[in-house]
Amino acid sequence: MSEFLIAVAAFCTAYYLVNVVQVAMAIKRVLHLPPEKRMKPIDCVQCLSVWFALILYFLPIQVSACLAVSFGAGFISTKIK
Repeated sequence: MSEFLIAVAAFCTAYYLVNVVQVAMAIKRVLHLPPEKRMKPIDCVQCLSVWFALILYFLPIQVSACLAVSFGAGFISTKIK
């Protein structure tokens, strides 16, 4: 069950950071990079999900639960909106 929670937390966090907050676009503006330049894994939900899952695997399960709840709510709110 904890592996599923880690996967959900990793996806929801990555989705929120890439599509809602758009962290990659902010970094591109600060560094004066062209918008079409890729910044993998920061601008890719699938790539960032893998890295978040790897990090969350080694952290306590409470961290994954907190991220799943907070960013899961953000993910659901963008879909319901």
